[in-house]
Amino acid sequence: AKVRMLAERLVTEMRRPIVLDGKEAMIGASIGIALVPTEGCEPDQVLRSADLALYRTKADGRGSFCVFESAMDTEERQRLVLESELRSAIAHGELVLHYQPLISAATGQPVSFEALIRWKHPERGLVSPGQFITLAEQSDLIVEIGDWSINEACAAAVLWPAHLRVAVNLSAKHFRRSDIGQVIQNALEQSGLPPHRLEVEITEGLLLESLD
Repeated sequence: AKVRMLAERLVTEMRRPIVLDGKEAMIGASIGIALVPTEGCEPDQVLRSADLALYRTKADGRGSFCVFESAMDTEERQRLVLESELRSAIAHGELVLHYQPLISAATGQPVSFEALIRWKHPERGLVSPGQFITLAEQSDLIVEIGDWSINEACAAAVLWPAHLRVAVNLSAKHFRRSDIGQVIQNALEQSGLPPHRLEVEITEGLLLESLD
């Protein structure tokens, strides 16, 4: 109880604005807590537990605190296993694109196809992006997956009738971490797809994170 009270007081105090060179600045704090000897006595073990609790705090929105629970360790182990499997999936060609048609309301005919990524897991079957894209964004895998998606979509679309376009969704983190312009240029040149037949979609979150 005392640790929680201290953490809450620290978070509250850190929220108070401070003045720097006459301008008001806002800062904050996220805290992860591990108790000794409940979570062990070895420094490395305690720090790891506190780090997992901190990770949960940030995932829940930052500016708060969290006390380590054993379930967090289980979740972290599962995440590491899934990340390892995803790395293997990229290397072994287990990722596939499915194409969802976009139909013109005026003509009733398809005008474009949206590329939707799936993971053909050898044991779990088709895994939706909601189950692995967030994991990929937490590592460098999102760049490799995103670049692959653009190349794969262009290579597929060039074989379609010339009036059909292909739409590819970009993760905000892929957009920031990769040279998207160069990736798209390379994909178009290698596939021979005319540029006007490729649509690139970015999420609203990318715009909100950097309004300028």
